[in-house]
Amino acid sequence: MATTEDRLRQTEQLEELLKQPSAEPVRIKTDPSPPAQEASRTSRDWSRPLLVAWVAVMTALYIFEPSPTDPTATPLWGTILLLAFTYTLFATMAGLAVRRPWGLATSALAGGLGIVIAGACAATGHHAGAWWIAEGLAFTGLGAVSLAALGARG
Repeated sequence: MATTEDRLRQTEQLEELLKQPSAEPVRIKTDPSPPAQEASRTSRDWSRPLLVAWVAVMTALYIFEPSPTDPTATPLWGTILLLAFTYTLFATMAGLAVRRPWGLATSALAGGLGIVIAGACAATGHHAGAWWIAEGLAFTGLGAVSLAALGARG
């Protein structure tokens, strides 16, 4: 008989629990801008201006570039360097166009390769005069802005 009374008490307690209003769910506070989203937003802020700057600088360099002193005298390492720069530039344009954080890194790399190209231009005498200074200043500016964007992101 004690077993039946125990079960009856348990059933009544269970019914009382079911009649009570449900507890409010626990709300977890989340940071509205986690670091990954913050980095992505920062890269978006820099991507469009950098993309426009790259297009403008490369267009100006192409338009105003003087004729090479001897186009056939480019050494193999110069051709490889130019090829690496070209692929990095395309990756930069793609990364900045879709506003990815890695676009900033490839932009900094392309700026660095551009500086090396300017130095190679001076070393080989590829262009007459001080054209390498214009190239060097342009790529130094683009590389510096890219590094600043990477620093702001991190």
